[in-house]
Amino acid sequence: MAQAPTIEAIAVTVAQAAKMLGTNQGQIRKALYSRELKAARLGKAYYIKVADLMRWFDSKVRNL
Repeated sequence: MAQAPTIEAIAVTVAQAAKMLGTNQGQIRKALYSRELKAARLGKAYYIKVADLMRWFDSKVRNL
């Protein structure tokens, strides 16, 4: 049997975003409330584009 194609998410919830980055939801919410990170509200949940999340994270990377 052929295997179904994998579908990659284009957006994730706050909890999923935090898990992807290995941080807590508070850090993601702080970025949302300060408008550093954009999100769309669908129903009761906020969704963040994966591309925006990656771009925001890249902006936080610093040389040590």
